[in-house]
This record gives sequence, C-alpha cells and structure tokens, in this order.
Amino acid sequence: MTPHPDFKALDLPLSLTLGAYHLTVLTGADVAEDFEAVTRSKSVLQGIFGPTWPEGLTLEQNLTDLHWHHREFAAKRSFAWIIRDAEGIYLGCAYLFPNIGECGAGEAAYWMADAPDRMAHLAFFGPLYEGWLKEILQPDYNLHINSNAHL
Repeated sequence: MTPHPDFKALDLPLSLTLGAYHLTVLTGADVAEDFEAVTRSKSVLQGIFGPTWPEGLTLEQNLTDLHWHHREFAAKRSFAWIIRDAEGIYLGCAYLFPNIGECGAGEAAYWMADAPDRMAHLAFFGPLYEGWLKEILQPDYNLHINSNAHL
C-alpha cells in the first residue's frame, strides 16, 4: 500500500496528548473495549458513518475494521485514534481520512461514547482536535469535520 500523497512526508503520532485527552492508535488489540463502547452508544453514533452504522455490527466485523484502521495508519492512508481521559477511560475515537484520489482535501471525525458527560467531552475535545489538525495540515487543506455532538 502506498501512502496518500498528502501524508507521505508527514509522520502522524501513534499517541498524542491534547489537553486532558490522550489519543492512541486504534488497533485490533482494542476490540473488546471498542466494541463495548460502540454497541452501547448506537443511539448517539447513527449518522456519523452512514445512516445505520453501527446497527448489526458484530465483534468479528469490528475486529476486521480495527485491523483495517491499523493497516491504513501504518501505510499513511488514513488515521484512527482512541480518545481517553486522564484516567485512561475509553471515551471515543478520532479519525482523519484524506479524500481518495484527491489531494488537499479530506474528512475528520470524532465521537464520544454514550455517557452522562458525553456532550461536555465533545465540547472540550472538539476545539483541541480541530486546532491540532489545522496545525499539522497544509494551510489550504480543505477539511470537513464531523462529530456526534448533534445526536
């Protein structure tokens, strides 16, 4: 797999701290924790990655997805991180997807699992993540950002 041209010369971190949040690359080793967060959060995730995801998601499909995310990260084609709080609690995920077949444009997304403090975490994390993306990407990079703050 060849890197996406936008990221060929850019080394995105496997782990990163943004304020009170710690991001680590999403891998197959995270399947149990990720699957639990995703399945308990169906009502606040539908619409972020299509109209029905994660409805019907199985543990095996989730594991396949996580392996795909990890391979894509290693190949510099797209990027996915787990978002944790200062205590190491799994809160959600953050992504960066360059547009396939196009340079200078892409999508970023982040979501927080269903929990009483979800909206507060989204409000604090969003500006930190968006600010970091603006720092690392080309100034004229056309980035569309999506989250589950509307759900």
